[in-house]
Amino acid sequence: MSELCSAGKNPLGLHVVAEGETLVSLCERFSVSDCELIRLNRLHAFPPPGTLLLLPQPSGKLYVVRPGETLSSLCQKFGMSEEEFAALNGDTFVYPMRRVLIKE
Repeated sequence: MSELCSAGKNPLGLHVVAEGETLVSLCERFSVSDCELIRLNRLHAFPPPGTLLLLPQPSGKLYVVRPGETLSSLCQKFGMSEEEFAALNGDTFVYPMRRVLIKE
């Protein structure tokens, strides 16, 4: 998987879950963070095929956090403040393999 993925544009902000889709695949496809997709749709478990999901309109690129990276190091690496990070991702939690949005 590419470290940075181009933002997938969806002008309606809606998606119907298809057979075989996962939270990870949708986050990659639409360049949204996992926490944002869960929060926006109030998910407790991944919904079954046929479920309509709301998609936030991406305003950045998807990045996969690597081991050893911190909030501070990501903000410095991508030229953003902690407040900008929180605004894009809904929180400031950083852990390996988390998919987060960063400034374009």
